[in-house]
Amino acid sequence: MCKTLTLLDASDNQIAGNLHPSIGDLVSLRVLNLSWNALQGSIPSGLGQIKDLKCLSLAGNNLNGSIPASLGQLYSLEVLELSSNSRSGEIPKDLANLRNLTVLLLNNNKLSGQVPPGLTNISTLSAFNVSFNNLSGSMPLNNNMVKCNSFLGNPLVHCPVLSSSSPPTDQLGRTGDTQNNASFPSSTPSRKRGSGGFNSIEIASITSAAAIVSVLLALIVLFFYTRKWKPRSRVSGTVRKEVITFTDIGVPLTFENVVRATGSFNASNCIGNGGFGATYKAEIAPGVLVAIKRLAVGRFQGVQQFNAEIKTLGRLRHPNLVTLIGAVDWRILHKIALDISRALAYLHDQCVPRVLHRDVKPSNILLDEDYNAYLSDFGLARLLGTSETHATTGVAGTFGYVAPEYAMTCRVSDKADVYSYGVVLLELISDKKALDPSFSSFGNGFNIVAWACMLLRQGRAKEFFTAGLWDSGPHDDLVEVLHLAVVCTVDSLSNRPTMKQVVRRLKQLQPPSC
Repeated sequence: MCKTLTLLDASDNQIAGNLHPSIGDLVSLRVLNLSWNALQGSIPSGLGQIKDLKCLSLAGNNLNGSIPASLGQLYSLEVLELSSNSRSGEIPKDLANLRNLTVLLLNNNKLSGQVPPGLTNISTLSAFNVSFNNLSGSMPLNNNMVKCNSFLGNPLVHCPVLSSSSPPTDQLGRTGDTQNNASFPSSTPSRKRGSGGFNSIEIASITSAAAIVSVLLALIVLFFYTRKWKPRSRVSGTVRKEVITFTDIGVPLTFENVVRATGSFNASNCIGNGGFGATYKAEIAPGVLVAIKRLAVGRFQGVQQFNAEIKTLGRLRHPNLVTLIGAVDWRILHKIALDISRALAYLHDQCVPRVLHRDVKPSNILLDEDYNAYLSDFGLARLLGTSETHATTGVAGTFGYVAPEYAMTCRVSDKADVYSYGVVLLELISDKKALDPSFSSFGNGFNIVAWACMLLRQGRAKEFFTAGLWDSGPHDDLVEVLHLAVVCTVDSLSNRPTMKQVVRRLKQLQPPSC
């Protein structure tokens, strides 16, 4: 009955059942986002009646049947995302009529046949992915944005080997400069997000498939390579070489390939160092980038922690699980904050058993070139039963981010993660560190939480934000986010919100679409 409704966003819920054919009667819709729910059945052909629709995202459901050819009548459509479903049949040739399309994601389905050549002739297309289907034939390479890695997991698709001079591509098939537009998540993004005019939820869902692959491949087990195995036979001094993966990336992943791709763990490929080893960037196949985590020699405690991380991450599936930047764009900062809050809410509320991360901090948050944020490093994670409210452990984590009750009593709960998240949120909007050197004049123990509380008490909230952020952002919303971060860090556990409540509040403060 909502004939004038222009935006419907019901993503990331548990909506089940079929899409009712009458949804096509919402003729004023510009954005329809029902991604990451539990929808079943087919896509109503009546969606083709919504002529002004610019963004359609149905990813992460269990929709089956063929893609309606009527979607080719949505001439204003800019984003079409049907990934991670059970779609079958061929890709309709009618989709080539969508001359304004910038994003087309059909990966992780059961589609067959050939890719219509007309699709790759769409000049506006900047993200294209049909990986992990049952497609066949030769790969059309008409569009510069369409590369071999857009077709991963289609054994019957012929893809010519990319030359060494070809520009690098990310997992959505986008090209970029090797140094200034790297597709691998890093602490320094290479360029600002495009001006497609979509909100953060829509962009997060667009790259969800690539995020899952990037996160899970960080679990490759290499610690036996550097630790002598104590054999049960007479053979001594041998090395156990083992690679464990949790998802199929469409290319062979062996120990030898890992060593080759990292240049025998050459320092030039090292992208990070932790207390128990280093992480390396590796191109396993042309355009297929993964993170390789290698355990340092002789770290017995590291073996235990590494095993804990593998067991934890191996069973988790979420688009935002895997150093923040000084960006001043409110939409970008809000997107990062929302992505990480969603990841923690998933760990706390949707996992069985529940997962406590215990080490939420900026260096454990990875960003890709589109500012999608991924929570990483589960070496300190602990599982919590449904009926448990806390676990008693030795204090672990990073000074400045550890909740005070955890440091004093060794009792850790999901509210300890909330505290750490609050500190990260404060850092994100102020561009200060948790224990910033500028706090030294206030005396020992003064941190970013105390600074935020002091400024709020004195009515000087404006001074907390970076100058560029305060000048360009909506003042009321910024102050509300500051209040939210402070509430996350209060001493009383009962007064701290849950991560689910944090997600809900951040959604309410979401910047309007451009």
